[in-house]
Amino acid sequence: MKKNLFVLLVFIIFLAAAGGTTYYLGDFNKPERERSRPQLEMDENESIPKVVPNPIEVPDEERQLLPEYYYVSQSVETVYVQPDMTSASDGVAYYGEKLEVMERQGDWIRIAPIYQLEEGAEEVSQWLNAATLSDQPFALNGEAWLNVLTEYVDTSDDFIRFQDVFLQASTALITEKRCRLSDFKEVRGWIKSINFSDNVYFTYCGGLDTKNKVYLNVASGEVF
Repeated sequence: MKKNLFVLLVFIIFLAAAGGTTYYLGDFNKPERERSRPQLEMDENESIPKVVPNPIEVPDEERQLLPEYYYVSQSVETVYVQPDMTSASDGVAYYGEKLEVMERQGDWIRIAPIYQLEEGAEEVSQWLNAATLSDQPFALNGEAWLNVLTEYVDTSDDFIRFQDVFLQASTALITEKRCRLSDFKEVRGWIKSINFSDNVYFTYCGGLDTKNKVYLNVASGEVF
């Protein structure tokens, strides 16, 4: 009886040893990445976290800096009360004039404050289309400038005789900001004076009062 129990015990020990060896050999034969990978236990109620990829950052395109000022590149530019060519006109801007941008709407720029002609009326201002304007100032010299200026002073008295003197004096007055092209348009250039000698002509700058008179001696080129 004792012998039978001993044999049974040895048999049980042999089976246990064989099972352990099989487990070890089986695990050893697995790829290393599988053996080393930890087994994670997930709770049934635990939600699997969502992986949100980082957004790809695309650098913004460099924005072209828009000019703060424009310059009139034609003899005159029509000014409108709305950014629309079908709206009413509100005067003109003259060649070379500097225009400060106060607001933009597409190709249009506003160059004056917004106002109402009367209470409850539509808001208006002064608008120009920038498509025909320049972002660079113009030099008041050269053929292009003289062609523009001639349009404003070619009705002066004795223009054919004193054309060069009139153009030179007018350019100097505009450069010094004593006069504008609109002044010469208003008085149609230079007028022969009856209070001085035959060589003196005058125009008005900044108004039509006596104090706004500017005289030119065509013989000496003196402006006074």
